[in-house]
Amino acid sequence: MESSKFIQISPDILIEYVYTSQSSPTKFNTGNYPVEIMRDGHTGGSYMFNTDSVSATMGNYRDISGAAIDANKTQFAYLDTSVGVPYNDFDNKLTDSNALLQNFAPSIDIEYDRIRVHFVAGYTFTGFDGLILETLVPNANGVMLNLSSIVFLKSDTPVFNPDPLLLADKLYSTYIEWRVPALYFMNNTFTSINTNTLAYKLTEGLGFLPTPTITLKVSGIYQTTNVNSYNIFDVEEVNSVTIPNRDIYDNLSASVKQSDVGDYFELTGLVAGSTFSNFMASLNSQANSNYIVFHEINVSEQIGTNFINTSTQMFTQTNDFDEPILFRPIIMNSAIAASFSIQYVLRLYNRDDNTQIIKNANLTSFDPKKYGKRLMKINLGTVPTVANVYNKLAADDGSRIVVTDGNSNNSALTSDDIAGRMVVKTKYVTQFKDKLNVKAAISPAKIQNITETDGDTN
Repeated sequence: MESSKFIQISPDILIEYVYTSQSSPTKFNTGNYPVEIMRDGHTGGSYMFNTDSVSATMGNYRDISGAAIDANKTQFAYLDTSVGVPYNDFDNKLTDSNALLQNFAPSIDIEYDRIRVHFVAGYTFTGFDGLILETLVPNANGVMLNLSSIVFLKSDTPVFNPDPLLLADKLYSTYIEWRVPALYFMNNTFTSINTNTLAYKLTEGLGFLPTPTITLKVSGIYQTTNVNSYNIFDVEEVNSVTIPNRDIYDNLSASVKQSDVGDYFELTGLVAGSTFSNFMASLNSQANSNYIVFHEINVSEQIGTNFINTSTQMFTQTNDFDEPILFRPIIMNSAIAASFSIQYVLRLYNRDDNTQIIKNANLTSFDPKKYGKRLMKINLGTVPTVANVYNKLAADDGSRIVVTDGNSNNSALTSDDIAGRMVVKTKYVTQFKDKLNVKAAISPAKIQNITETDGDTN
């Protein structure tokens, strides 16, 4: 997978160098994505471009590039191809346009890295007419060759980032982007006997230094003059930085997986042959290193054939790095979504110099209903359960009532037996008084003597 390295090249400019995957690199065939090489007699170096026909994909083409026209690289000429005669056809120390295109027989696949330059929100070219952004690599003699030399003028429009990058309290909302050949693969495949490689053609058969590095250089255009209808830029270096030709942290990867013990996902960093905690301890033991970890999560839901981003979250981790981040997504359209995807960005941020190490991982689930806005519940009634115990009696109309006189010698009679033997006599009365049923009772009376206490007499 790709991995990114962020470099704070200036207070308002952040360079993101994206290394292609070493196991499954991004490749473009020269048959469909042609390559141009321009020799530079001013510096002894060379410039590499892709053709205008693939500019939308590759981003590195001659029309937006500049070339140094003095040995110290303090002046650049704009290689604008819209003028009648391009500058490289005017300057005899640069390769003519008709000789730029490289012939690969047969066509070959070339591995490409990617460069994205982020600009802080509201960025202005204070004191500059524009910038020149160079990607430089050394040949075997130490001469710097240009994999790109992009001119970005004040009048040019960057790409608006729909997901602005927030870093060190700065919001980077726009960017420009292009691709460059991956130095790691060029160096590893170079041989002096195989002339049908980009490394051979770019270095003119010399190859690169044993362990070549990549230099990213930004120069500001402080003055623009028009000479013979060509724009000539006077420049001064803003900053430059050197980075390895490959991802030296290729043993680190981001991991997002469904938990084995619950309905949630686990997000963490994985390190081949070690633990994430040991990896972080090793990083922070280096000079000027104070790394913390950001876990950035983006959830996209598939509605029909479209993926809609529905949530973005970020977690910060400063210790216990072997403990995964536990995450349960909420799928807003679980009733109609066919699937959902979790895009996980593992970001290691150095608080001392603002550099970053970034790894990416993705997971797609086809069970969106499981993570809807409301969890599926089983109705268990009252919790805790209250048990009502009943002694159920059979229906009884009274026929099973047993009557006995308490003498064990007499057989008991049921209510039905009694009813069958009962003789009913009717007696008519003319008044509601019955002398025969009058009862009298005697109860003792208590007599209390009352004496004179306050002048009254009883």
